Amino acid sequence: MAALPGCSGSEAKAEAVAAREIGDLIIALTPPPATAIPVVKSEYFATRKRTLERMRAAGPSHGIAALRVYREEPPALPEVRAGLLDVAAHAAPEASEELLVQLTTTFGEDMLVRRAATELLGECRPQRAIGVLEPILRERYDGRTYPPEERMLEAWIRAKEVRGEDPSPLVALIATDLQRAQDVRHLATRALGQHDSPLSRQALETLLVESSGNGYIRRLALQSLLAVLPREEFCQHVKTVQSREADTDFILVLQSALDANCR
Repeated sequence: MAALPGCSGSEAKAEAVAAREIGDLIIALTPPPATAIPVVKSEYFATRKRTLERMRAAGPSHGIAALRVYREEPPALPEVRAGLLDVAAHAAPEASEELLVQLTTTFGEDMLVRRAATELLGECRPQRAIGVLEPILRERYDGRTYPPEERMLEAWIRAKEVRGEDPSPLVALIATDLQRAQDVRHLATRALGQHDSPLSRQALETLLVESSGNGYIRRLALQSLLAVLPREEFCQHVKTVQSREADTDFILVLQSALDANCR
């Protein structure tokens, strides 16, 4: 095969292989009809997972090829476009960065694709993700413009983890903010149990006695405290809270935690 203008023979061959394999990826990403029998659907999910894992690690030429198809010949199905972004972000993260930011912050593309772009930004370009997502999460989240706040927080936390940075200051702020959506607060409360710090413990202790009527977030706070506190300290704290608790149902929740962990 003749080399493409400006490319060596090996580069042209790599590009041709990448283009062919991206075509195979599109086939693997395309779901079977809704009427397909269960074994066909099961095989589709297995093939999709296997192909994505292989293509993520295939190298920059595959990432660039996936990016080109997304931009120039976007498939009709959003799940296929999301899969192309997945390969592009992992295999050619620097080249994909601006597109991921655009999809995260700009209305227009299908929300499934925008959610995927947000997650991929956090995973593959963590420094940029922190810079883009943190101001939105702190100040001006607008559900009409951005992907779901829960997904944005999840991506931001992942970016902080990839960079080895403590997410607890912002996560604690969000978890204890009564004006936030409940699913976002729940995610933040669970995350506090995975990122121990004095601030995390303080926020969880506040959530454990919250009087907003959200019993679920109190249960999550109890679980997260169990994860971060030394056992003796956890047991003493739960006994103290139980002794002051007015909600009979939550008294039973606290007693169950004591029975399971403090004997």
